[in-house]
Amino acid sequence: MIQSNEGKEQLKEILERPEYQAYEQESQTASQRLLDIIAQWVKELLETWFPNFQVSDSAINGWIYFFGFIGIGILLLLVIKLVGRFSGEKKLSEKRTFSMTSELAWSSAKHMQEAEARAEDGQFSEAARHVFLGMLLDFDARNLVEVKTWKTNGDYEKDLQDSNHTLVADFSFLAKVFDQITYGNRTLLKEEFDEFRSRAFQWMDQEGRREA
Repeated sequence: MIQSNEGKEQLKEILERPEYQAYEQESQTASQRLLDIIAQWVKELLETWFPNFQVSDSAINGWIYFFGFIGIGILLLLVIKLVGRFSGEKKLSEKRTFSMTSELAWSSAKHMQEAEARAEDGQFSEAARHVFLGMLLDFDARNLVEVKTWKTNGDYEKDLQDSNHTLVADFSFLAKVFDQITYGNRTLLKEEFDEFRSRAFQWMDQEGRREA
């Protein structure tokens, strides 16, 4: 109890020191000065727009606080939305690429044939999914990655990074789109599918593409 009282006395002594009081006053003065500058700017703006409109300084300060709180609220909502979006994308990237063993049993050429059939039917998201799976099987045949049922796109990207392959940036883009259309309910338009297919084809074996 004695030590507690001594601690309180020491804290009180620190708070009452001139240097702390000066610092506290300086902080308050700086914030008040900033508020005064903003209030004066708002007042001049109102007088320019509405010459006959009279408003008190206290009302202007109230508006500043009001809109300041709204601004902070909007900023917090944006931050929460961005964090949720990045978190959602991370969860998508952690899902297995080949969700069914039957997809892994297909050849790269068969996936490409299925992609063309889906595209002709207007199913561009499903067509892009088969293009991506066919591309991965093509990479596997060329020993760029090792396709496994348990692997995620993050695992395949790491395989490419370990080999310092130049297609890592394009693969990252394609993998993100694949995750979004497979697990995130994204729907591709024809133009988006054409770009997706073009970026995948440029990294695939030429002979394998002719077979498709």
